[in-house]
This record gives sequence, structure tokens and C-alpha cells, in this order.
Amino acid sequence: MIRKSVLQYLFVCCIALLPFPALANVPTEELQLQSMQVNACRALASLMLLRGEGFQDTHAKQLKADLAALDVAVKGYAKADDGLKKAYQELVTQLHNGTTYGPKEDDLPWSYSKDLSRSLRDFLGEIERFVPPSKAGELPLWELPARVEYISVQYLGRVYLGGLEIAREQPQAYLGQDESTLIPVIDQGIGKLPPGAASDKLRTRWGYLSAALRDMNSKSNALVSVSGRPWAPIIVERHSREMASQLMQISQQ
Repeated sequence: MIRKSVLQYLFVCCIALLPFPALANVPTEELQLQSMQVNACRALASLMLLRGEGFQDTHAKQLKADLAALDVAVKGYAKADDGLKKAYQELVTQLHNGTTYGPKEDDLPWSYSKDLSRSLRDFLGEIERFVPPSKAGELPLWELPARVEYISVQYLGRVYLGGLEIAREQPQAYLGQDESTLIPVIDQGIGKLPPGAASDKLRTRWGYLSAALRDMNSKSNALVSVSGRPWAPIIVERHSREMASQLMQISQQ
């Protein structure tokens, strides 16, 4: 009897020491929307790395994983309607097309950059129809990861494709914003993170990442950074991905 009581006590203690990811990772509609936006941008970034860095196996595997995560997110969203599904299929088609063209820039059809840009904007725009309105001037924490990935994909597009077209006719939406608007928005969101070691590390990472993103020079036709320093697409993509993942974890707590 005593042995049984001791075992029960040890079991309860072990349970109490475990983290509670199930409570932190409850699949809400906001997190599903977040996952679709983030993985769409990541898939585009992975495609550009794949093409721009010589079709390396590492980037091919990353693209495959991003597409699988995006597929799960879209198919798991109960409210997905015909408009969202159609935009998703077009995005996947454009991403697939990008893997079939030759490795050189001249191998791409002249309209591919525009087609790829449009497919991402259309898909993200369809998702935005389901995003709950937020208070004026206040961006919910769960929406920050998509902004980070979106500005990152703009950076990679600048490096590898000469630029991606954003929805400049929608300046109030993040789809129509470049680094001059998105970076201050993210700055503000990062500044509101709860205190703690995880937030401190994230702020440090954002300090380095935002410096590179501010150097993008997207409003210029000249494909050079503001500072004249070389582009750093691999570093920017990696830090953006890690930062967005950290923000996603914090937003679920």
C-alpha cells in the first residue's frame, strides 16, 4: 500500500514538472491563419534560395517541408472556401514552375517574377479576409510572424529576382508595405513583448535582422543595398525563419 502511494506521488510530481504544450498549442483559428501566411512566405523564400544558390539539396528539402506544412495548414482550415483554395493552387503551381526552369536567370520566363509575386499576394489577400479586425494602431502579437516572413521574402526577391511586386494599391495592408513601413510596425510589436530571456534574445536577433532589412533599398531601381554592402540572403532568411518561429511560440503562450 505504501509502495503504491509512493508511486502515485512520484507520478503526480513528474506530471507537474512537465511543460504543457497541449495548453499552449490549442489549434485556434488565429493560429491556423498564422500558419498559412508564414508557410506561404517561407515556401517562396525557399524556392528563391533553391534557384539562387545552385539547386542545393538542402534548399530542395526545405522547400518540400515548407510546402507540406502549407498544405496541412490550408487543408486543416475549416473555413477555406473556393477563393482561398483556388489562390492556394495557383501559388503552388507557380512554386512548382520555379523548380522546373533552368538554373540561370535567363532560363526564367520574363513574366515569372510578376506571376510569382501575384500568386503570393492573392493567396495572402484571401487569408486576410478571415483575419479578425484589430484595434486601431494595435497589431496583435500573433500577426507579427507573417510580417517578419513577408519582409524577408521581399529581401530575397530583391536579391534573386530583382524585386517582388507588392500590393502598393493597398498601403494600409501589410501586403502593400515595404521595409519603410513594416520595420517600424515590427519594431513596435517587438517592444511590447513580455519581459524575459526569450524576449531579450528575440530583440537582439531583430536588431541584427532589421539592420539588414533597412539596407534593402527597395524604392531604388539600382540593385544595390543602401550601404553598398553585399547582400546576405541566406543569413536574412535563416534569422527571419528563426525569429518568426520564436514569435509563434510566444504568441501561443
